[in-house]
Amino acid sequence: MLVSALVTPFRAGDGAPDLPAAASFARFQLAHGCDAVLLFGIAGEGSALHDDERERLLDAVLGVARPEQVMVALGEGTLSTVLARARQACSRGVRNLLLTDAPYSGASSSALRTQWHEPVARALPESRLFPCAVPSRTGTELLPDDLARLAEDCPNVVGVKDATGRLARMGRVRELCGEHFAILCGDDLMLRDALLDPHIRADGAVASTTNLAPAAMRALYDAARAGRAAAARELHDALSLLFGLASITTEEDLPVRGERRTVPQRSRNPVPLKAALSQLGACDAGVRAPLGPIGARGAERVSSALALTARRYPEWFVPLQQALVAADAAPHVAGTGLASDGQASAREAVASGVGNRAAAALDRRATGTSSGELAGSC
Repeated sequence: MLVSALVTPFRAGDGAPDLPAAASFARFQLAHGCDAVLLFGIAGEGSALHDDERERLLDAVLGVARPEQVMVALGEGTLSTVLARARQACSRGVRNLLLTDAPYSGASSSALRTQWHEPVARALPESRLFPCAVPSRTGTELLPDDLARLAEDCPNVVGVKDATGRLARMGRVRELCGEHFAILCGDDLMLRDALLDPHIRADGAVASTTNLAPAAMRALYDAARAGRAAAARELHDALSLLFGLASITTEEDLPVRGERRTVPQRSRNPVPLKAALSQLGACDAGVRAPLGPIGARGAERVSSALALTARRYPEWFVPLQQALVAADAAPHVAGTGLASDGQASAREAVASGVGNRAAAALDRRATGTSSGELAGSC
């Protein structure tokens, strides 16, 4: 199962969720290789959305997708808040629910099992619950042994999203939870290995690169699932610059007491991903606090990654280009389509293969920046 972790587009004017754009993004992902879309995950800025906004976004996406094609991340908060969100999704027929290990709680693995995941699973036996392990973001982790016990006690715990970055942990989950337990890789860079490794045999992924190139990600997924290691390796290498957009660290200028200093700034998804989509004319780059815009040098890294990828594999961005053209052709109120009227020039650039900033990055590459340098820094 290839699940696309959707970004949440916001309107440039008032910062409200752009519901038609969200629906268009979901339709685009599902039409070009994704089996389902995840709403309100890290890439979707779920923690920055009000519950009424979550409800409207969910309804917008369900206008273009079947309930079984939607997975809902329940987010953080009190147990009662999480349960209310889960019931909201289930009332609309959505059964696939993602529950992150309680962020910032400091809970032990045993406590996460008995006080967090198990109450949700028991309260909603009709749901299909996927615990999500991402300790680099949450500071907590449901360990494989507790996960196995949870699945034993609650049959509707059917899988896990593993974003730990540790293949050995995924292998341990497979050993303890069995062949019918779904392991979804939550790290695009590790997807190939998680699918090919005979000790893991991952069942799928929750990916973010699908926002840019879903067909290419599908090709990688299919090749690895079929055991075609050489083809999977080639596709993995080809996608590496886009994988690098998950986290970008650059030295940005900062005036302090009259002196200009360079300060390392790390931008993680969804910030670089939205910057890429904006440069391609697909949506506004706006994110909600506490996130902020990517720095100038970070934006240049994004441009370079897009440009190099577009030069080598221009067909990867064609589906996005076609989606933009279709959105332009359909009648809509200004600012509510997949791309706003203010992005017309960017759309024209996409039609020629890359955005304007990506084209500039190609010129910079010609002056001596190697692809190896970019691969190491994106």
